[in-house]
Amino acid sequence: MKKLFLLAVLSCFIFSNLCFAQTENPYENFNPEALKSNKNYVKNFAPNNFSHKILYECMVDMVNAAREQYAFQPALKTDIRLDSTAAYQAVYEASKEEKTVEGLAPYRTTEQRLKKYGLGTSGKELVSKAKATLGDKDYTYYDVCLELIKPILKNAKTAAVLLDRQYTYIGFGYEFDKYMKSIYASYIMANDRTFNNGKPRQLSKDLPYTRTKLGLAGYDEQLCKKCMTEKGLEMLSECLSVKDGVVYFSHDDNKAVKRLIGKEGDAIVLDFVQHSQYECEGVNNVDLDRPNHGYMTKIITFQDILDENQATGKKTTKLLSPIAEVPQEIADDAEYDINIIIVKDGKYVCRNVLKKKIECNNANYTEPLYFAKDVNTVKPAGEWVPVAESNTLTVTIPFEDKKYDLTIDDLQPYLLALNEPAFVVESAEMVVGNSLNFSGDATAQKNQERRAKSITNALKQEFKEKEFEVTVTYNDGWEQFKKDIVNHPTYSEMAIGTKAQAVSKLKASGGKIAKELDADYLKQERCAVITLHIRYKVDGDNEQTFAVTKFNRALAAKNFGLAMAIQQYMIKEVEAKRYNTQAAIRQEIPNGKNYQPFLTNKLYMQSVADGGVNVRTATEMLDVTKLDNTNPTAQYNDAVAKVASGSPFADLNDISIRQANIDRLYVLKDIPQEQVNNLNMEFQFQIIDYLKSTPATTESATLLDNTYNKIKAIRNPVMSSWENAYKLASIFVKNNDYVYAVSLMEPFLNDPSISNDFLFSFISLMAVREELYMSGNMTLAVKLASERDAARLCGLFDKLPIVIFDNEEVKSIICKTCK
Repeated sequence: MKKLFLLAVLSCFIFSNLCFAQTENPYENFNPEALKSNKNYVKNFAPNNFSHKILYECMVDMVNAAREQYAFQPALKTDIRLDSTAAYQAVYEASKEEKTVEGLAPYRTTEQRLKKYGLGTSGKELVSKAKATLGDKDYTYYDVCLELIKPILKNAKTAAVLLDRQYTYIGFGYEFDKYMKSIYASYIMANDRTFNNGKPRQLSKDLPYTRTKLGLAGYDEQLCKKCMTEKGLEMLSECLSVKDGVVYFSHDDNKAVKRLIGKEGDAIVLDFVQHSQYECEGVNNVDLDRPNHGYMTKIITFQDILDENQATGKKTTKLLSPIAEVPQEIADDAEYDINIIIVKDGKYVCRNVLKKKIECNNANYTEPLYFAKDVNTVKPAGEWVPVAESNTLTVTIPFEDKKYDLTIDDLQPYLLALNEPAFVVESAEMVVGNSLNFSGDATAQKNQERRAKSITNALKQEFKEKEFEVTVTYNDGWEQFKKDIVNHPTYSEMAIGTKAQAVSKLKASGGKIAKELDADYLKQERCAVITLHIRYKVDGDNEQTFAVTKFNRALAAKNFGLAMAIQQYMIKEVEAKRYNTQAAIRQEIPNGKNYQPFLTNKLYMQSVADGGVNVRTATEMLDVTKLDNTNPTAQYNDAVAKVASGSPFADLNDISIRQANIDRLYVLKDIPQEQVNNLNMEFQFQIIDYLKSTPATTESATLLDNTYNKIKAIRNPVMSSWENAYKLASIFVKNNDYVYAVSLMEPFLNDPSISNDFLFSFISLMAVREELYMSGNMTLAVKLASERDAARLCGLFDKLPIVIFDNEEVKSIICKTCK
């Protein structure tokens, strides 16, 4: 228990530091250098002599660059009315020499100024101030715009507004102070709601929505903050059903509902929105300055739902409550949606809950894990590159009796035994040897010449890439015979006499002694000794074999520096997919502590070539890491191997121990944090899968919440692939965290390789909340879907809430595509 406590403390300490490191302001170093490619933007700026057009375009481009870099949002549109609203406030700021969003009555608020220019009340305003000149120093349009946007990005609240995905328009205005020392700016962030094109010019009794606010007040940021991030509220839309004109609220657990809308001051309002309000011809028949789209009910509290409960049974926890009637103004055959307005503190409208139809098909992708390579333990001897080296090889071809014409098939086993990478023969020498007992035999000499010719032809046929000469000499074996026979117990004196005496003795008595000595002495002399002067081939596929051979020989010679240089070259080639898995498999590395870096890199290369760590390579790596478990790379790879092997958890304590071991990896200097994040992410997936398969307890529920939060803390800003982003998004969809799921997928929306399932899942998620479906990425996704699969898009939109047509570009695309 003490050990578990210490592990938990260590894990918490490391995790808290990680969270702090990853929650620092990511925007403070914003500097979109690419904009400087526009020559106008790097022109000198002077407040008494400048181009409004250049300043305006540079500022809008800079805002778009920030939104693209940090929020993956498409470019904002502009509108003269928004510019006028912004300019009006900028003039006031300059006159007061004060950065402020509060103006002079009767246009004190942003909403009032928007209305002044014929707009709706939806929109946010940001203000900034910068130096208008640096005197004699260079000060470009780019510099001015950067100085204006920096204060906005440095503040978390204002940065959130500037980068908010729901905004698709920007208005920009500016003014200089009296002495032109400072420039004051205002930015209006808006979307289609801001224009409120459907608002009637005069009141009418025939409007298809409740004309009064029924005591409801607008959004209050402080009161609504928690409500906006509450993950379970979308569930409420599934609780509504209609029977005989009566709306019922049903749920199996009244306590779950109470947690969502049962606090003091909590309530809901039903909003009946007819599809006829969004006809393709003409503007939408809604007033977007109101909290509702259609006919509203009175406020309904949780107590009201309890009081009307018709569920029966002793101590039942179920709800089946008639809470409203369908408004009489709605025809029986009319199509309509019932939206739920969430109310806090008795009157403040915080959020709309819409019907949802989430698609999340084929999201079971598994992101591969890779080992870390060890490039620090052994210092490479410079940078190695393959070159076509020269070498000299010797091969001996023994002769068979009565076989005089040899082919390449006869030579091949001996050539292969050289175990050399591919080469080109530059020249060759061949010594054709015969045994001493055939010395002076004319027939034997002719046979040897015949053999020499056939071997020469075979060599030239095998190595025909380049013409070469084969120099042939003949040897009667006398010198070799003397060396061999000197130790013979009976015939050693033959080494002392002359060659003629030895030949005579061998041939005497019908060659009796020759026959006796043939197997162990004379036969070995009947062969061809070929010397090949070669140059290794390093072109194309030949390079890999050459590199592996050079590595194996360097390591066998214990030239560790050269071996590491060669291995690092091979690693790069495997990573670039120019070498295959054989580059790793054919490496010959002894098993020992001194060889751990080489073994590690071999398995790293294999994991890359195999497309990730598998059970076999994980098992092998566990053995390698034991050679020296103080090595930082070994510690990381040990954790990877254990996660990749998928060994089951014993219990929650086992999870804590493994988690602590992974969290400790964040302090290792040799391992990039991004790599540890990827490993940790896969481990969190395993925890989630484990918790789904075990009975729910308070402890497991807490761990599950912590796991989702940890994933948010450790995930890299952009996932490694759209497949992994989709998989992770699907996990958060199951946890009802739709906004976060969208944030995972947005960076890949412009990736042409995304699947249709990814695209349509994204659209269905964006339709869940207003700040999502009003965004430019919703428009982009719908446009892409209309081009890929129009029929599927139209089928999906029949199931989505009609209010997504508040996004007018989306409405236009759907009306055109689906007729």
